[in-house]
Amino acid sequence: MDLQSEVALVTGAGRGIGLATAEKLGASGAAVVLADQDLATAEAGALAIEGAGGRALAVQMDVRLAGDWTYVVETAVKRYGPLTALVNNAGFDRPGGVAKVSQEDFEAVLSVHLTACLLGMRAALPAFERAGYGAVVNVSSVYAKIGGHGEAAYSAAKAGMVGLTKSAAREFARHGVRVNCVLPGLTDTPAIRGMMSDKVRDKLLAETPLRRMATPGEIANVIAFLCSGEASFVTGAAWEVSGGWNM
Repeated sequence: MDLQSEVALVTGAGRGIGLATAEKLGASGAAVVLADQDLATAEAGALAIEGAGGRALAVQMDVRLAGDWTYVVETAVKRYGPLTALVNNAGFDRPGGVAKVSQEDFEAVLSVHLTACLLGMRAALPAFERAGYGAVVNVSSVYAKIGGHGEAAYSAAKAGMVGLTKSAAREFARHGVRVNCVLPGLTDTPAIRGMMSDKVRDKLLAETPLRRMATPGEIANVIAFLCSGEASFVTGAAWEVSGGWNM
């Protein structure tokens, strides 16, 4: 994929799938803005991309704040020109089942995943219009389709992202903007390693036909494809990248 003319914004880009996506886009020629609440991790990622010959800029943002979205999109445009790709990847989790999750935790998870996704697409659309085209990839989860035991908020947020993706795809098509989402399965990220017990991990792996976790780079490969002109007739799609978990 040749992304030399593209300018991409990736949220949650300091580690895991977000960092792998920024690195893949940068290696493919895109100018990449790495946005993360933890600026230090985003800066380290940007330095690595630049060290490999790419173009990258780190910015700090809270994806829950519309003002931060406006600032980051404007910063990207001033630095590199019209934005042409947005990857809504930022997220976190507060586990809890339907009967036990608090309203505060439920709404906190939805705000970072679902509300932020709305704010991001809304902020990016004017920049896409100036460019004449654009691509959005929202990072959902297989839990959007199958639910997760003890993951009421996360599953609801990720399912909402699929519906929001499809609505945006219908609305944005007239602007030449494609909107898709990916649904990763179990992925070997710092977040998973830090919070998931061996027992739960082994159970999920047993349910995965390929019998292993994805690497962040394997998810990033699909995201980069959907950002590229190679996917020029793909919109409103929900791509499972799960090793067959939901077959």
